[in-house]
Amino acid sequence: MSVTAKELVAQFADAVAVGDAAVFIGAGTSQASGLPGWADLIEHARVQANVPAEITDAPLAAQYIANTNGAGALHAEIKRMIDRPASPTTAHRILAQLPIRDYWTTNYDLLIEDTMEEQGTSYQWVVGEQDYSRGTAAGTNTKRVTKMHGSLTREEVGQRSWEVPPVITRSDFERYEELHPITWTRLRASWLTNSFLFLGLSFDDPNLNLLLRLSRSLPADIDAPPHFVVFTRKTDQPDARLQQLRVSDLEDSGVNVHMIDAHENLGPLVRQLEVRCRPAMLFISGSFPLEEGADRDTTAIDVAEFLAITLAGLDKQTRPTLVSFGGPAGQVVSKRFRDTLPPAEYQPDSVRFYYRKARGSDESIPIEHRVGMVTFTERSLDDMRDFVFPQLRAMAVIAGGSRTLDEVRSARNHDVLVIPIGVTGGAAKQLWDEMKPSDLGLKQDDELTWWGQLNDGAPALAAHAASKLIKRLMFE
Repeated sequence: MSVTAKELVAQFADAVAVGDAAVFIGAGTSQASGLPGWADLIEHARVQANVPAEITDAPLAAQYIANTNGAGALHAEIKRMIDRPASPTTAHRILAQLPIRDYWTTNYDLLIEDTMEEQGTSYQWVVGEQDYSRGTAAGTNTKRVTKMHGSLTREEVGQRSWEVPPVITRSDFERYEELHPITWTRLRASWLTNSFLFLGLSFDDPNLNLLLRLSRSLPADIDAPPHFVVFTRKTDQPDARLQQLRVSDLEDSGVNVHMIDAHENLGPLVRQLEVRCRPAMLFISGSFPLEEGADRDTTAIDVAEFLAITLAGLDKQTRPTLVSFGGPAGQVVSKRFRDTLPPAEYQPDSVRFYYRKARGSDESIPIEHRVGMVTFTERSLDDMRDFVFPQLRAMAVIAGGSRTLDEVRSARNHDVLVIPIGVTGGAAKQLWDEMKPSDLGLKQDDELTWWGQLNDGAPALAAHAASKLIKRLMFE
């Protein structure tokens, strides 16, 4: 089945949320770092062994090379091709941040491991069958990187050897289950219980056969979780037709396929996924006069209160946690949100305020402002934003001025989805004028209607539209 980016992100993120997700990283992710793909990996060895270029089946060509010049020479050539400087891509960095435990890869390089080490992430390295005896401690957040097809050693670039020789020839693939029984059994068990996201596979990648074998090995009466594969679209014939046939084969076997136009699109896709996998937190940004008097902004106040009421009316599964830095918009929305919820459903951690440490000795909060949980921090404003914003899925903007615009810019740097309620004026109106629905991935007719209503004259309608977009962008 073909799926849109939105469908893939939503469904796979749901699997991540319950701990039933795994990522499979293919050669395409390494190609974006400048390392060779399947054909280039063995090209020089193929020429040296005088194996005809017409043999496009890479494992078969590798088998003929090994038969001619020996497996050792083939392995040495592959090491020469990948034991070179290469930096992890944006996709590597985002994938390593996901709250997922299991990472599977057929790549021989160390890019995903390098990424985890850069980020200070603890992981178990599984390359050979013997590595399973060194399991992770129960109850820890240690990830697991399973190198299905071998790996270079973790030494300095240019000085690496083979930790475990590569699976590369036809016979290597044919004897895989025999030589790697624990890995194969684990993979098949994981396929039955986890949603897999396959990235970096091309239509001529021999590992596509792995997907087909896994999906077709299931008993007829067992429904596996949804699995997804992302392909870069081919446009030239006959490659385009061959890809179409492979995609149809996968879809018929029950694997969901999403097409991107270029390798560069993989980064934005996994970035959307990372945001969707964050805690369901909505930041309330904006400021406006609250006190009675000529300057009191009744439109912004009305929108803030209507928004709080509609958010409180959502079911528990699609009700976000509210976060703010304690400005007027955050105060109004949070207090009305608390007051609207049934007492049994209100939990202090459903409303969170972050304040910088007071300069004086009195850090008490006025009684009328005491809602939810409050965190005091000695961080600077920029540091506080950089700490809080990577945890958010979305931000709603109500009125505001230059400081609100700074807040939005910082949030966007962390890929937070910004929903400006333009009818409230100020920064929110400026943002609504500057933005396009497509900036948020809005395409459907109802989404475009809600976008227009954000700038409608009626506060209740604008707040209702904002709540609909919040639910759509954060949960659906």
